[in-house]
Amino acid sequence: MSRTIFRLLAFVIVSGALLAAQEPQYTLKVDVPYIYVDVTVQDAAGQTLNDLPAEAFELYENGIRQSIRNFLPVSTPCNVLLLFDRSGSTQDKWPLMQRAVAGFITNLRPQDEIAIASFDSDLEFQQPWTGDRQKALLALPHLTVGNNIGETNFYSAVEQTLRREFRKVSGRRALVVLTDGRDTSFYKQLVSHDRLTDPKDERAFQNVLRVARTTRIPTYFIAFNTDRNLEPNTSGGDEYRNLQVIYPNSDVPDRYLSAVRFRMEQLADASGGRIVYPARLQDIVPLYQQIGRELGTSYSLGYLSSNTKLDGGLRRIEVRINREGLRVAQSRTSYYAK
Repeated sequence: MSRTIFRLLAFVIVSGALLAAQEPQYTLKVDVPYIYVDVTVQDAAGQTLNDLPAEAFELYENGIRQSIRNFLPVSTPCNVLLLFDRSGSTQDKWPLMQRAVAGFITNLRPQDEIAIASFDSDLEFQQPWTGDRQKALLALPHLTVGNNIGETNFYSAVEQTLRREFRKVSGRRALVVLTDGRDTSFYKQLVSHDRLTDPKDERAFQNVLRVARTTRIPTYFIAFNTDRNLEPNTSGGDEYRNLQVIYPNSDVPDRYLSAVRFRMEQLADASGGRIVYPARLQDIVPLYQQIGRELGTSYSLGYLSSNTKLDGGLRRIEVRINREGLRVAQSRTSYYAK
């Protein structure tokens, strides 16, 4: 039996329940291509300053000062959508993940709103936008009631969320995703083609990357089970473990994990958010708290670049404070002009 046939048979045995995801066609229209950056400001003693005016900020792109066209102060309500990965590869971590989400909800400010959704083969909303904390907490037990935990449409879930759900709210917006970043379509392409595909050749990934760049809604990934913080699953499905069976004595499983992480980093960067890697599962809870604090103490600055060329080049962003003794932390320091 040839090696290729063996791999295809192993794929059928290990992944027989997986079905091809269908990515819908769509047209996304955005009137003004604003670049947004969220910033927090602290004094010399480390105290966060929440009442600075727009005039206190200066914004530069590649060293050229830009005009701040849109300024949202810290007091502006923030709309946070929590997206929860309930696929089979996360199954043994669900209780801790629910606890982390609960802590995030209870620490939101009174003016903030929250929505909660989860995904496996489908995207499902457990709680539409609400300011009612109790209602949001009551939605948590439903997060792990999945329809088909054998398949993960991660790219489609993030794309649909960014493209549709944030149109329903105004003010500051953020998407927080707790996931291992593994998408069934990427996994299937690897096994069926016997190689890791280039991100440019992945239609589903390019769809969500384009939406992340265009909507520019900061997306924060709390990523676990990557090549940087692998804790093998004790139950449920696991693509990494499957690949160790399909490709014995090979570096393919490890390269797969690295490629999955790289795609999440691209999405975070394109959206103006970031990605964090809990060293241990227990670190998920404080990382959620950290992101919640950042969102609750941030100013949002929007500008139109004076350089209108969409040449794909990297543009550096720097935010300065025109007052002595203050420090600025930025959600993003660059973006690609595409």
